[in-house]
Amino acid sequence: MLTRVDAPQTKQWPAPGHLVSVGEHRLHLHCKGQGGPTLVLEAGMAGWSQDWAFVHDGLAQVGQVCSYDRAGYGWSDAAATPRNGMDAVDDLRRALDAAGIPSPYLLAGHSFGGLLASMYARAYPKEIAGLALIDAVGRDYEAQFPPERYRKFRSSLGRTLRLADMFSPLGIPRLIHLPASLVAERLPAGEREAAIAMSYSRRHFRALRLEDAGFDEVLKQALRLGPLPAVPTIVLSSQQMRDFPPGLEDEVMRLMWQRNQMSIAKEAGVEPVVFAGSGHYLHVDQPDAVIRTLDAWREKAREPSHAH
Repeated sequence: MLTRVDAPQTKQWPAPGHLVSVGEHRLHLHCKGQGGPTLVLEAGMAGWSQDWAFVHDGLAQVGQVCSYDRAGYGWSDAAATPRNGMDAVDDLRRALDAAGIPSPYLLAGHSFGGLLASMYARAYPKEIAGLALIDAVGRDYEAQFPPERYRKFRSSLGRTLRLADMFSPLGIPRLIHLPASLVAERLPAGEREAAIAMSYSRRHFRALRLEDAGFDEVLKQALRLGPLPAVPTIVLSSQQMRDFPPGLEDEVMRLMWQRNQMSIAKEAGVEPVVFAGSGHYLHVDQPDAVIRTLDAWREKAREPSHAH
């Protein structure tokens, strides 16, 4: 039996979308606009539906768009067990099905969410009409780094997140200005207060710690899956090492990140679209350009030659 952890802030700020059952827990799904194929937005690690606040309404002008919160984030229930990789993918599938939203879907994923979106596409290619990978993590991400450097980065980040989870009930992360979300404080005025409150909550630090702890296993899962489907695919990439997790800021890591982006684009058979001057959150830094780019990609996916 799963008991719901109702965080005070989710009562203070009602969910903008709907909670749909995916078994023992519920996910928050926030859909706007009309017309298919539906565009589904997958946030990065430490993020949830509010990450897309600058682009959600604009994208909804030309078709239905749905953002959502993975288990434990935003307005979604925490799950009884960690939802690593394919668990998260299957949660999303069940949520879309429960909400009566038919496939095929256009999937757009940011960072870790890009890895999950590509895993969905690899595992269920017939359900995908198009794929947009926004400064995404590639499944061969680890291979881009010197092994020792990768292990050091991963263990340091894991330690930071364990401490943040442990000390969040005491308010320590807020005192030292270490929110779970990297962009909550830059979101639009109507979203910012709720996002900041959630960003310092114990449940968000726990969700982030568990997701990070499963990261290397998710990469292994992704490597076991088949190829990307032959659907319209775009790769959007940052130019600056800004708004990345701690440990990814220096020049060596920037080069590794660029190798990651090139590897993703090469597999997809496309050239990455680099957003000059943008940090990791392209949809926060340059929302209008992201909307234009995604709208053009959606048009291509709707062409009869690509339609399922």
